[in-house]
Amino acid sequence: MFDVGFSELVVIGLVALVVLGPKRLPETARAAGRWAARIRRFVSEVKQDLDREMHDAELTELRQLKQELDQTRQVMQETSGELAQSFTAAASAIRPNAAENSATDSPPSAPVPPPAAEKPAPRAKASRAVKSTKKSKTGKKHGAARRHARR
Repeated sequence: MFDVGFSELVVIGLVALVVLGPKRLPETARAAGRWAARIRRFVSEVKQDLDREMHDAELTELRQLKQELDQTRQVMQETSGELAQSFTAAASAIRPNAAENSATDSPPSAPVPPPAAEKPAPRAKASRAVKSTKKSKTGKKHGAARRHARR
C-alpha cells in the first residue's frame, strides 16, 4: 500500500527529533505505536466479521441445498415405489392372461437355443523371459539397449 523505504523512515525520524525534541520523541513514538496497534486490531476484527458473515451465508445456502436434495430424494423414493407397484400389478395382470392363452394353444415346442458365437482362438503371449541371441551387423545383441533402458 505505502512504499516507504528505510531512507524515508530515517528522514521522518530526524524531522520528528528536530520538531519534538529528545524528551517528547519517545513518548510520541509509544503513542504512535499504540495507535498503529489499535488500527491493526480494528482491521483484523473487521476482516474476521466479514469472514464470519460470508461463512454464515455459505452455511445457509448449503442448508437450503441439503433441504432441496432431501425433498428430491423423497420424491424419487415415492416415485420408484409407485413404479414398482404398477409393474407388479401389470405383471400379475399379464400372468393370468398368459396362463389362459397357453391352456388353449398347443403345447409349446422346445426352445431353440441361440446360435453359439464362435470364439477366436486365444493367442499365445510372447514371453519376455526369452532373450534374443541374434546379433546385428555391429555384433551387439538385438534388444539389449531396450532391456537396459527399462531397468
